[in-house]
Amino acid sequence: MIRFRFLFSLSALIPALSAFPQPVPKVNSLSPEWVQRGTTQQIVFTGESLGAVTGFIFSGDPGLSATHVPPAAAPKPAITIESNLGGISVAEPAAAKDDKKLVANVSATSEAALGAREVRLVTPTGVSNPLLLNVGHLPETREKEPNNSPEQAQTITFPAAISGRINAAAEVDHFRFNASKGQELIFDVDAARRESALDSSLAVLNSAGKELARNEDHNSLDSLIAFTVPEDGEYILQLRDFRYQGGGNYAYRLYAGALPYVESIFPFGGQRGKEVEIALQGRNLEGTTKMTLNVSSKAPRGRQDIRANTPKGYSNLVPFDVQDFPDFLETEPNNSTDKVNTVSIPVVINGRIKESKDIDRFKFKSDKDQKLVCEVMAQRFGSPLDALLVLSDAAGGVLQQNDDAMGAADARIEFDAKKDTEYLLALRDLTQRGGDNFAYRLAVRPPSAGPEAGFTARFSPDTLRVHRGSHGKIRCEVTRVAGFDGPVRFSFQDLPAGVFSEPLILSSAPASGIMLISALKDAPLGNFPIKLSATGVAGGKSITRAVEPLSDDKPAREAFLTVLEPPPFTLELVTLSASVEQNQTATVEVLAQRREDFPNEIKLSAEGYSAGKDPITKSFEVAELTLKPTESLGKLTLKAKQDSEVGTRTLIVRGTGGLNGQIYTQYTRELPVTVTQIPFVVSSTLSRLTVTALPTNAQSAASEAATTIKVERRAGFTNEVALSLDGMPEGINVTLDKIPANGAETTLKLVATEKAPVGTNSLTIVGAGLHNDRKYKHRSGAISLVISAPESPEPPPAAAAAGSGTK
Repeated sequence: MIRFRFLFSLSALIPALSAFPQPVPKVNSLSPEWVQRGTTQQIVFTGESLGAVTGFIFSGDPGLSATHVPPAAAPKPAITIESNLGGISVAEPAAAKDDKKLVANVSATSEAALGAREVRLVTPTGVSNPLLLNVGHLPETREKEPNNSPEQAQTITFPAAISGRINAAAEVDHFRFNASKGQELIFDVDAARRESALDSSLAVLNSAGKELARNEDHNSLDSLIAFTVPEDGEYILQLRDFRYQGGGNYAYRLYAGALPYVESIFPFGGQRGKEVEIALQGRNLEGTTKMTLNVSSKAPRGRQDIRANTPKGYSNLVPFDVQDFPDFLETEPNNSTDKVNTVSIPVVINGRIKESKDIDRFKFKSDKDQKLVCEVMAQRFGSPLDALLVLSDAAGGVLQQNDDAMGAADARIEFDAKKDTEYLLALRDLTQRGGDNFAYRLAVRPPSAGPEAGFTARFSPDTLRVHRGSHGKIRCEVTRVAGFDGPVRFSFQDLPAGVFSEPLILSSAPASGIMLISALKDAPLGNFPIKLSATGVAGGKSITRAVEPLSDDKPAREAFLTVLEPPPFTLELVTLSASVEQNQTATVEVLAQRREDFPNEIKLSAEGYSAGKDPITKSFEVAELTLKPTESLGKLTLKAKQDSEVGTRTLIVRGTGGLNGQIYTQYTRELPVTVTQIPFVVSSTLSRLTVTALPTNAQSAASEAATTIKVERRAGFTNEVALSLDGMPEGINVTLDKIPANGAETTLKLVATEKAPVGTNSLTIVGAGLHNDRKYKHRSGAISLVISAPESPEPPPAAAAAGSGTK
């Protein structure tokens, strides 16, 4: 469940909101990024427009709160003033506000759930973008420089979560610790998994500098060392980049101590509403090797992370898969075609490739004609298995095989199954390896049975501002999966009073669209969380998805709306709809209404999306327009491109204008624009022709040029196309026949005479044809015609000799 906390009252904001809007706050970083459960940590935020922050919002589990740390008071003046009658004194200097930095004390309760939260800063004019703040269970330690040699090693006490950075090339961080013989110590680097550039190399040295253990790649590029202490004494941890690189983005977290660590579990998941017994392997697990998990019938489907809570603390996170399908445990022997495990579909098979060259085989039937997916889940859950999956018929004939799905080593096969037909699945490691840790989950199911069936939906931005009496806009996006091609309806839930929005429907073609949100003149001012849902129908069943907000194209947990005072101008459409043919233009009229104190210009442009996720400029040439301070009516010109997508799409007109140093953006309501096809397009296969101006009786092909003129027929057009030329200079003889009915091309032939002017000319083919009792014309792209002069004849040899004589 997502919860939020406002650390301010709405009534306190209303006076501040009456002022003209300030820029919305933006946070670029926070440091440190972790707070230990049950403690208070001072966090430094950096960004822009942070001087007016009034509160904090934490999205995620409860347990976090924050208070603003006021800036340090300015020093008191060294000289004071005394007056003989009193009432006059030196004013106390005000504390300087920093627009780019804010300090807060963030507290985590002792019951705060472990993991990441989104934190946002709130001002009267909007809510910032989110950054992640993590709650941990280990004492926090910050790496301190200098610690680049064993002699400079930073002393640490276990357990510890060390946050550090390899700041420069060839830098090596060192940490000194004491340990007792027999201790099982875990040193776990978390860097590449957190999108750090660090490719870690981690080592344990004894006090004399001798290397006792080293690891580079355990969890992807992240290092892990499970170290059994050989004797009491002092040891050193050494951490560097494997390539000896470094920089500001080479950050890491290093978990160190006698920590519980789960190396593997089996199986990797379970069925909702059932119990599943899992086997555990790892360190510091108090001798526990098995436990039974209760998977709730309401547990979210798909992958989630679990961790063990032990007397020594919490373990690392381990992925766990939850599905609705029955589980089946693979049993041996099943290595040959006459010894297979028989399963009923849909099913998730849990198994292991236990030894080298082991092959697990399964047999199943489909109870109807249907599409089925056979999907291996192994490496995504930490298994080293590089799966090779083979689908065969009952006679052993191979139908499909796969060893690499979507760039990963987890195999996937999708096929059309026939009713009452028997199929065989064989699974092995591609390189014939095996072992107890070569575990897998193999799902056999219809595509529509997956948790992402139908569609996913997103919108942006996650922070929306709308002025009283005007409109704001968001971009909605739908991604259809598993063959779903139906319409999807977007609608807001629980908007504040006085704020409303019409639903947006994206049909089977569009993937993106604009959705407006409007505020009445008496809508309440302030910041409000907003939620959007999307609904479609697949397989006769209604599917409703929570629409995921995006912050700078990255998923966010929540979205927020800020309602502001009325803007200095608003825009309304005079044109309520438009229809235009390809290669033609349409005019959209817009009315601007200004406040008396807004005499400035307004820049107008059109926004929208094509049938896909591309902007409207894929289909239209959009001319921008500036309304002068004395103008209220604007006429925007939209030209549909020659290959513009046909059909109806929605666009809005955007206006921007400045007042008192602030930029205001306003939008019109939606405008439906319909594009229809032109019946034909003419073009030349050559865009450049070259001829030489020669006498008519010259016997040379240099005076001639030719190109093929083609017609692309659209919208059922079959009639003839008459052709003419624009831009042809004098002195060129032209042969150009019309393109007959149902014809595709003709030839343009040019012959230059001595009257042709030397130089470069631009020609255009004009095609004319009758379609549905209407005459259409289309102009081709420009053809460059280069006319060259004939070469000068060489002088006779005698003349040349006479001319070269001397006196």
